[in-house]
Amino acid sequence: MAFIPNFRPWLYQTGISFGIHNALFLLPHYTKSMPKPRKKPQRAEGLQAPEKRLAAIGNSLQSIRKRRGLTQKELGEKIGLTREAVASYEAGRSHLMDTTLMDMAAVLRVSVTQILGLERQAAEAPLTRRWAKRMAVIESLPESVKKHILRTLDDVIKANTRQTIFED
Repeated sequence: MAFIPNFRPWLYQTGISFGIHNALFLLPHYTKSMPKPRKKPQRAEGLQAPEKRLAAIGNSLQSIRKRRGLTQKELGEKIGLTREAVASYEAGRSHLMDTTLMDMAAVLRVSVTQILGLERQAAEAPLTRRWAKRMAVIESLPESVKKHILRTLDDVIKANTRQTIFED
């Protein structure tokens, strides 16, 4: 560090205040030991950006929920979340925790891979909310009443389609 005093007059003349933090750029060993900037890792081909994956999961979750005839509030109540949290998952603004994902899959009666979009969902007729509510009421009825309702439905279907769909 014997050469630093030789730079003092030049530093004072140029108006640069002298101090070790200002003179470090003059030391050759300082610049050599500086770490090089890291390169940004490249994404493997076929992988989506995390934001796009979250949006895809959210869209899948929303379509499954609507097919089951549930509102965001109803789904949230069944798994212990607020409506806002469910909306955040569906919009792709929040990451789904694994336990929350498993709870949602159980309530929606689908696999976790279907919610994640890794498995195609079987094409099924979408349930309207009105139909889903009626089915929930029927499920809560006694067995004898359920059988009577199912027989009545079978008779209506048979009369309109001339075929037997459900047999006990």
